[in-house]
Amino acid sequence: MIDWNGTVLKGWVEVGGVPKEVFADRETIHRHAPGFSDALTWEIDRFRDEIFEKLMPHFRSGEC
Repeated sequence: MIDWNGTVLKGWVEVGGVPKEVFADRETIHRHAPGFSDALTWEIDRFRDEIFEKLMPHFRSGEC
């Protein structure tokens, strides 16, 4: 399940076969989710699944 609480987008990804909870604040979303460089709170909430998918390379890179 992917959750947006108005401040942080969070969910789970598998990294090296190990489940890891990951987080992305608005700045991270704007920087690492193509097409969402200036997303508003309601947009992040509405498109949270799509944004999460776009953030997968960032999450898997270990930068988060």
